[in-house]
Amino acid sequence: MISCEAIINSLEEAVILFNKKNDIIFLNKTAEELLRKSSKDILGKKLQNILDGEKAISPLIKKTILEGRSFRGKSINMNVGQVISMDFNLAPFFLNGKIEGAVLSLSENSTITEREDHDFDSIVYLIGSIAHEIKNPLGGIKGAAQLLRNKTVDTAIGDYTDLIIRETDRLNSILHDYLTLCKKPSFNPLNIHEVMEKAVSIMQIPMQTAGITLKRLYDPSLPSVSGDEAKLLQVFLNIIKNAVEAMRKGGVIEISTYPSTESIREGGRTRKWAVISIKDTGKGIPENDLKKIFMPFYTKKKHGTGIGLALSKKIIKDHGGQIKVKSVMDKGTSFIIFIPFGQNG
Repeated sequence: MISCEAIINSLEEAVILFNKKNDIIFLNKTAEELLRKSSKDILGKKLQNILDGEKAISPLIKKTILEGRSFRGKSINMNVGQVISMDFNLAPFFLNGKIEGAVLSLSENSTITEREDHDFDSIVYLIGSIAHEIKNPLGGIKGAAQLLRNKTVDTAIGDYTDLIIRETDRLNSILHDYLTLCKKPSFNPLNIHEVMEKAVSIMQIPMQTAGITLKRLYDPSLPSVSGDEAKLLQVFLNIIKNAVEAMRKGGVIEISTYPSTESIREGGRTRKWAVISIKDTGKGIPENDLKKIFMPFYTKKKHGTGIGLALSKKIIKDHGGQIKVKSVMDKGTSFIIFIPFGQNG
């Protein structure tokens, strides 16, 4: 006979049960996935302690239990490592005709998610088209500047042509990022650690120059994933580069890998996550900025394009995964990447 718990664990909605003291006494697998925590880290705690001071739903739990009322809400922002929009239903939990607690169900606001994805895809198409139009004439400008430099003996003109060449190279680098953003990944079996080591090798000199210590906490038993090596390398480089820039006077970058204790459901199948964590001890990211850092063209860097983290988010999304960020001012930032095992595109 199928148990009630097995049925609840098969639901796509997150289900959380509270006792009369507002403590969590049960949650299904979807809720564990949503909160990015295992049940042992959640049971016995209150919702506001799990969700960084959540204030929209928590007060209603007490009302539900005391007054026997049900509540429903749409587009409630919740911080689960990043801010997501959720719809919720809250109802009293009855046992033998008496209210013994409350039941909360949560589901991601699909309308907003789909709209954001559509908007982002539209931006990707636009910048890809623009990048293609600019790339060829930019090559011509650089070629002409190189010819002019080779034919002139005037030092001042030589300085100007060198400037043109440097700036065209910089623009070409930006265009390369834009064009990479537009390409779909090509999936192959990958060892995450080998890809990460390539990124570390590329960033070795900047890390040494800044006096940064690197700590590796790799799980050697981590199975391979199916992914695009060049694109995942770009993600790791973007995050490590940001960490280095946040620690100009030294610090620690800690890179760890491990299989998640949670699982995901996709296409009727259950999959585990490969988790890659990149943590720094830099200056941190202000809370208001955490909501914006994955937005295309959002940057506070003087010479930044605002495309690096947006690109990283899209790459991980194309791999069927997710990327989260946690940050504490003056203590550091952690980027946590989830890639499902067995993803085949």
